[in-house]
Amino acid sequence: MKRRLGALLLVLTAAAGALAEPAEPLPATPEAAYRLGLAYRNGDGVARDAALAVRWLGHAAERGVPAAMFILAHMLAEGEGTARDAAAARRWLDAAAQAEYPEALQALAMEERDPARAAELLREAAHAMQHRAHDR
Repeated sequence: MKRRLGALLLVLTAAAGALAEPAEPLPATPEAAYRLGLAYRNGDGVARDAALAVRWLGHAAERGVPAAMFILAHMLAEGEGTARDAAAARRWLDAAAQAEYPEALQALAMEERDPARAAELLREAAHAMQHRAHDR
């Protein structure tokens, strides 16, 4: 319930800003754009809208949010809310991996043909997960 209220608040904040200014405003932070993108992708407090999800996740990804990069990569690969773009999907997946996003490292390991490199990527993913757990 708390998450839905938070998502709804983000949507209402963005909508209020849109009414106040002729140009559509951006969320205050990249993290807010990420959460707004997730809300639109999942229909959490708003109607599902994959195109808006791509827009807000793209905004967050461009500003360095690794989770947004990862999700955007999958949406681009599947053509969810946008045209399929395998090259852009790979760039975002690589960017998320460079940011040590564990799920991106795991995805790259699953695609890797060289067993030694795949094992190295999985070790990096495990290390990144330990940092994530420690940071919480």
